[in-house]
Amino acid sequence: MRPSPSLSDLDTSVPVFRLIAAGVLLLVLFVIATVGSTAPAEEDPMRARLAGVLDAGLRDKLSHYAETMAEERPVIEIETPEGRFKADNCTGYVALTGRDARGRGLADHPLASHYQECSLMRLLHNSRTPEEHIAPQASLARAVADRLDPATLNALAPAWGGKTRRLANVPADSFAVTDHRIDVAHGDARWSLDVVASVDVAGSPVEDLVVRVGRGSGAGTFMVLMTRDDGALAALPLNVFVAGGGLAMAQAQAQGF
Repeated sequence: MRPSPSLSDLDTSVPVFRLIAAGVLLLVLFVIATVGSTAPAEEDPMRARLAGVLDAGLRDKLSHYAETMAEERPVIEIETPEGRFKADNCTGYVALTGRDARGRGLADHPLASHYQECSLMRLLHNSRTPEEHIAPQASLARAVADRLDPATLNALAPAWGGKTRRLANVPADSFAVTDHRIDVAHGDARWSLDVVASVDVAGSPVEDLVVRVGRGSGAGTFMVLMTRDDGALAALPLNVFVAGGGLAMAQAQAQGF
């Protein structure tokens, strides 16, 4: 019978090699796990958008975007060369505004004010975080006062403003500027502007401002302020961004004033 091999005859290199390989593998896995846990997490796009919305009420509605867009509203109907169309919520309304003829009919509809928020929600939801800012958040209203060309507000400009090139130069008995709001009084007339969001909707590095313009009593009207090549701010209506032409039209109109 062949004698059993002694302990000294066994090749111990194989199990030792396996132990070393297993140890190296565990070390590599540990390093990968450590680096992954310390790497900065990618920012949630929605969280970034919400951070740019300065109005608490709008921020809450944007955080519940699906519910806001599906909320029932008064039925709005329009007649176009393509036929009759209607909507009873923001989702349906925004779908209609994507066509030129329908968008123009909706803008002039008596119930349009009930749906103004729909275009705003869509605009904010699709916005990006600006790379450059025209001013710190606490000074946004002051930047608007110094740089906004009132003529671009069209019918929403202070009625007594004349042909002034900057909002700050509009004649006024009282011109109050806080962090995000401007209040102007002239005789019995009242005019206000609230900066409600700092976002990028035009695709340029510099932030665009969404503002709410008020004239006395009643609900305000939302507009977007874009920076022109000359540094001034130009105001554009929301429907420019959602109705036919979209971004290209918005950029052309901003520079055309």
